[in-house]
Amino acid sequence: MNKYVNPANAITFSRFFTLPPFVLFIQDGKPQWALVMAMLCGFMDLFDGMAARKFNCSSGFGEFFDAAADGICYGFMLIFLAWNGNLPYVPIAGIVVLGGINTVGRLAYAKRIGRTTNYRSWAMERVVAFTIYLVGFGTMNIQPDYFSWLCFGMMAFILSHDLKRMLIDPVPA
Repeated sequence: MNKYVNPANAITFSRFFTLPPFVLFIQDGKPQWALVMAMLCGFMDLFDGMAARKFNCSSGFGEFFDAAADGICYGFMLIFLAWNGNLPYVPIAGIVVLGGINTVGRLAYAKRIGRTTNYRSWAMERVVAFTIYLVGFGTMNIQPDYFSWLCFGMMAFILSHDLKRMLIDPVPA
């Protein structure tokens, strides 16, 4: 099966189709439906891995594409919510910057090991999950300041550990 065009990558790509309705629902004052779009994006993130295993179409590209789609989709939602006034600017800008640093670290790690791959970090996966919660908290206006700063702090702490593993520690066999 093609490593670029396969069911898993199609599911990953389809996550981008949740972004326009998310924006429209926020602008139309329908936060519950915007939250449904954010949750749909998150559920599709779960199913692309299942599809890759079921159809035996896992690839380094697919792993990296999945991580990039996470950053683009959730980063877009966070930036839009901050721009719309639902989330505070400073911690969201910090989260976006840390996400960019994480991406550069992942690219450097892939270059170190000589192949396209997704750097696996259990802790960073949990921060991405918390980012989905943060989108929900911002969408529904549930203590957005507190949760934004909490997410920023957790991401900074975990990224400092992951960068050491990606850039300095020996590459596992």
